[in-house]
Amino acid sequence: MQKNSIHSAGSTFQEKKKVVIDMFRRFIPIMLRVIPGTTVFLVLLKIIPSFVPIVQIYLVKELIDTITKIFNQQQGLLPDAFQLLAIQAAIMLFERVCFYIETLVGLQAQQKLKYHFEQLLIHKSARLPLSFYDRADYYDQLEKAAFGVDIKGFNIFNLILNAARTIITMVGLVVVILSFHWILAVAVLLMLVPNILVNTYFGRQKYNQMVSQTPTQRKAHYLLTTLHSRAAAKELRVYNYVSYLFSKWKTLFWQTSNERYELEKRSGSKMLLVHLSHNLLNTAAIIILIFFGASGALTIGHYVSLTQAIGQIQFMITSLGSNIASIYEESLFVSEVLNYLDLEDESTDERTQKFPDQLTTMIEVDNLYFTYASHSAPQLKGISFTIKPGEKIAIVGENGAGKSTLVKCLLGLYMPDSGTIRFDGIDIDSIDPTSMRKNVSAVFQDYVSYQLTARENIAMGHDRMHEDAFVQSAAAKSGIGGLLERLPNGLDTELGPAFSNGYELSGGQWQKIALSRAFIRDAQIVILDEPTAALDPRAEAEIYDKFANLYEGKTTIMISHRLSSCRFADKIIVLNNGEIVEEGSHDDLVRLNGTYAEMFHTQAKRYTA
Repeated sequence: MQKNSIHSAGSTFQEKKKVVIDMFRRFIPIMLRVIPGTTVFLVLLKIIPSFVPIVQIYLVKELIDTITKIFNQQQGLLPDAFQLLAIQAAIMLFERVCFYIETLVGLQAQQKLKYHFEQLLIHKSARLPLSFYDRADYYDQLEKAAFGVDIKGFNIFNLILNAARTIITMVGLVVVILSFHWILAVAVLLMLVPNILVNTYFGRQKYNQMVSQTPTQRKAHYLLTTLHSRAAAKELRVYNYVSYLFSKWKTLFWQTSNERYELEKRSGSKMLLVHLSHNLLNTAAIIILIFFGASGALTIGHYVSLTQAIGQIQFMITSLGSNIASIYEESLFVSEVLNYLDLEDESTDERTQKFPDQLTTMIEVDNLYFTYASHSAPQLKGISFTIKPGEKIAIVGENGAGKSTLVKCLLGLYMPDSGTIRFDGIDIDSIDPTSMRKNVSAVFQDYVSYQLTARENIAMGHDRMHEDAFVQSAAAKSGIGGLLERLPNGLDTELGPAFSNGYELSGGQWQKIALSRAFIRDAQIVILDEPTAALDPRAEAEIYDKFANLYEGKTTIMISHRLSSCRFADKIIVLNNGEIVEEGSHDDLVRLNGTYAEMFHTQAKRYTA
């Protein structure tokens, strides 16, 4: 990004123009689609009052000249003065009414645009490949997009209208000044160029700084959130991590703060020079007016109105320079939102096949390879096996062996680098993701504890979510039904400590809630990724007994470190370093006396020693 700041002035201008034009080419049509009538109304509310200062300059000149004549004892001019005052008051009231309406309409428009873009980001995030979430650069891009989406888009529209209004008013005032003498107009226009150049240059610098600071800001925010976090509170105290994490956060906080301060200091010093040049030109213009007045070439009304016009133009030049710089700066932020929305979705155009209504032959995994974006070596290497419909499969192995990665590939959440996964001969690459996800259910080891009601935690998104008996049935299957019945508001009790009156559950109870989500869906394939890690051995045995009975006839794929739970499996797949090293039933693998047998006997000793 820094290279852009040392380009020639011509290329920099062209680059800036391209950024703004590209942003407008895409953003303005969105505005006209989302808030068409409001957009036109806001344009009128901005443009019409731009003529008020021009009219006011004329009224000031006429009013002062009239009052001067009245003070010089000229008769019959009081009605004229009162009429001018009434017109001036009416125009000021009109301007305030326009501003009031503009504020209300603008707020409504801003909220509609904010909603539109935020829902676009939400749906976009849901359509992106899961592999994006394994990349740090994705989180940087998401943060920049989320920062730009808040009010940036509407700000640009507002800034453009403000700039247009300022230009219209300035042109009118310059014409007024030019009608008196061209040298005054030249002095005024000389104020414009340095202001716009300095503002635009530092607008780019501020954007560059924001981009370069995004990873650091994210890390500082993470550390701050951790220091406030309930989840980390116990370890922070037991291990006395607070001072260390605070020191890291403090370093990052002041690093970014000092960088922003230095940039602000540099931009502020340059703007001081610009304002100094404005004051010198303004003083020179007033001196010229005094000389003209001394020669009798203008009245007091002329002098006052022209000095007001010059003062207003000076203020407007500053405002216009800031507006133009802000338009460019905000365009860069909105471009981040548009770039995020341009990220390639999960490829679904060619995935039009429906998942089999009922699996009849097999699930086939053939020579599967997968590599995480952040890794150089593949996590899965040449994985091949088959699963018959209704078969119960256990996948075991040491941490990092690739178990969870494999089931995410089976769910279609990760697309393999090479190799195939077929369901009754249909390649997963051609199956519509929506159709597939209606036929699978999963409980992950990193399941989410939603700080919502018990009902929502179990049945969110299900069309029978509001049927108490249906939801309670799923809860009962996981062993949490009795507790939910005793909660203050039953299924509608808020769970978790995040919000007022939330009812906190133990880790094991939260895990049973997560298991209930699997029970509530009548899926053909159920995947359980360490589903009982937080449960005691008795509760774990009960859960697996229930799964064996309730999912009889269903295809079940389970990951577990407790090998005693693998006895019920029809087939066990043993992974090591991303490869299948053994495959067979529990009894077959124990007799084989290989990797599985060693792990099983090691665990058994803990209970028999």
